[in-house]
Amino acid sequence: MFYLIDPNQQDWKDYTLIVPAVSVGNVGQLTTDLIISSMEMTRMGYSHDDSILPMVGNDPFSRLDSESCQLVTSCEIYKSSKDKIIIIQQRAPFVKGKRRSFRRKLVEWIKKCGFDQVVILTSSYAHERVDKQLSGSQQRYLASPKMTDRLDNLVREKLQWKCLEKRIAFPAPSSIDQADTRGQESVYIPGGGIAKALFEDCYNDVAVLLVLTFCAEGDNAPDAVQLANYINQYLQVLPQEEPSASETSEGQRSPMWKIPSSWRLTFGNQADPMLFH
Repeated sequence: MFYLIDPNQQDWKDYTLIVPAVSVGNVGQLTTDLIISSMEMTRMGYSHDDSILPMVGNDPFSRLDSESCQLVTSCEIYKSSKDKIIIIQQRAPFVKGKRRSFRRKLVEWIKKCGFDQVVILTSSYAHERVDKQLSGSQQRYLASPKMTDRLDNLVREKLQWKCLEKRIAFPAPSSIDQADTRGQESVYIPGGGIAKALFEDCYNDVAVLLVLTFCAEGDNAPDAVQLANYINQYLQVLPQEEPSASETSEGQRSPMWKIPSSWRLTFGNQADPMLFH
């Protein structure tokens, strides 16, 4: 499934794996774009599998003054040896009916590599929020038992993260169905792609952390920056910068992200001004 440039390197026991799920607004992909660009991570391999639609394009992380052209494909792997982080960046949607096959192969690969921890990034429809999710932080997390031991004190004393609230999935059951299992509260991530299923696949055997943000389709670059800031509190991939006078009254610090060059054309070229004459 995964083809590495250096096939001899198979020991990733000290590495963190970041997996963005294709979800509403593609916030996970945009967030990992920021991390890859800011950390200047190197391409270490790619995925060639019939579960993802084929795609080819220009390097989204090339510099504006670059004279070379490197092609990218639908799913690639990036690495930072310094910070011991590996990212799977998926740029194309799944082939219909192939999601489960992809998850199975991915989980097998994760267990084979023996990563220290796995971080799943995703997003969920803002219009599906319940009342207690409407205000305050728009980020939530879920942790497996092996990850909970690491997060307990950190989340409670420093990060002050909110665990994703369980709820009844929409539509709610009728009075006749109250005894049915559909009336039980559970983890519900509408628009989150394979994130929930992948988290459940890894739950018992892997130290896995799922982090999400609530959002709507549109210009999701601000959502990606917020999610990147959020996960950086835990991973600390970039140092925190001192807040400026124009920042929030709480004096919160945020890292300086390096925006990928590909973000300049997210919505295409600007309209020709002559159209309005």
